[in-house]
Amino acid sequence: MIRRLGEAFVIGGVVNSFLVWAVQPAHLEPALLIAWSLTLLETVVIGYGWRWAERRITILTKKVEGIRHAETPAHVLLSPRDPFYRLALQINYLQTHQRKVQRQVAGQNQEFATLMDYLPIGVMVIDRYRKVELANPAMEQFLQQPISPRRHPFTQDVRQFELASLINSALSERQTQHQTLKLPGSPHERTVDARAIYTATSQDYFQVLVLLYDVTEVYAVEQMQMDFMSNASHELKTPVTAISGFAKTLLAGAKDDPEKSVEFLQIIDQQSERLVELINDVLTISHIESGNNVEMTTVPLGHLVASQVNLLTPLATVNHITLHNQVASELQVTTDQRKLDQILKNVLSNAIKYNRPQGRVTITATVTAHDWQLIVQDTGIGIAPQDQQRVFERFYRADVSHSNQLVSGTGLGLAIVRELVQSLNGKIDLQSELGTGTTVTMTFSRQ
Repeated sequence: MIRRLGEAFVIGGVVNSFLVWAVQPAHLEPALLIAWSLTLLETVVIGYGWRWAERRITILTKKVEGIRHAETPAHVLLSPRDPFYRLALQINYLQTHQRKVQRQVAGQNQEFATLMDYLPIGVMVIDRYRKVELANPAMEQFLQQPISPRRHPFTQDVRQFELASLINSALSERQTQHQTLKLPGSPHERTVDARAIYTATSQDYFQVLVLLYDVTEVYAVEQMQMDFMSNASHELKTPVTAISGFAKTLLAGAKDDPEKSVEFLQIIDQQSERLVELINDVLTISHIESGNNVEMTTVPLGHLVASQVNLLTPLATVNHITLHNQVASELQVTTDQRKLDQILKNVLSNAIKYNRPQGRVTITATVTAHDWQLIVQDTGIGIAPQDQQRVFERFYRADVSHSNQLVSGTGLGLAIVRELVQSLNGKIDLQSELGTGTTVTMTFSRQ
């Protein structure tokens, strides 16, 4: 269209020039009239052409502005013979590509948001102006308060001195910082591995990425291992020292005294048995923690309980304790028989040892559609409230001074029971009252 207008303009100009040059003076006035008419016609045609082109440019301009503002205007459809056809086609291609990129970015943003929401690690991004750009829900849990999505100073959220100092050091020194620290929490404080990672995209622009890892359980396990080694060393030292001491006494001449010799040998024998029992219990815990296989079979629970009652009756008789087995003989459950046998042995032994003369130990079982329970109840000396949460710790012995009873053992019995119950995906609960007795309930799934 524009090319044709240009051609018409050139032709009209040539005609006008020819008329003015070729006409005779007598006919000059008509020639001028014709020339002016042609000029007027050219002006009208050119004006129409420019108006038509302006409309095309306006349409394409609005289209580009819509794309720039992330809008979705309709494609511009022009005839292939239109001079603006190729430009409109490229703009349409640009819009299609932009829509594709926007969908990809939206998908990536959604994936990133989902990842941040469910990431157990606390994440916070702080810019060079010390303002929070991003934080995830885990960080809110670590800091025990909601974090505004708007940019704001990080000190509004981070009020723990050591963590704030760590972040300030990373921002000021422009270096990554690392520290293990304690964060207050509910119900217990947390041990946190904190990292303030300095990242720079240019000389003037940088960010600090704060990452918080909860390592409370890791530190608790390490502490338990250290306590275990310390307690085990202490427990081993007592019988070993006794055996060594009395053996040296015998070698020094006590062996020549028959009465002393027999007495010392009996002590050595008792301490040897205690040492063997302690080593066996430690090996049992180690075996359980190694993740040994569980062999699930159908077990006649009533007969299993009766068997343990028969084995422990001599111990109960010596302590003047009566054992009552109220588990139906025909009752069957699916479990690991070897582990359940060991659980029963330890729980019943404790119920007998920590009982009072003429006391009772009652064993019952209940079965529901989803689980089954084994309950051991005694009429013993009971456990103080402050000790009830710790009786499952290794080598821990509850205070029995109020009962005037001397109780032997390694202090690993209930720790072994808990490990065995958990290895069978079960739960153990202990309820006790001083002077009344203790009830131990073990619950196992039937699935």
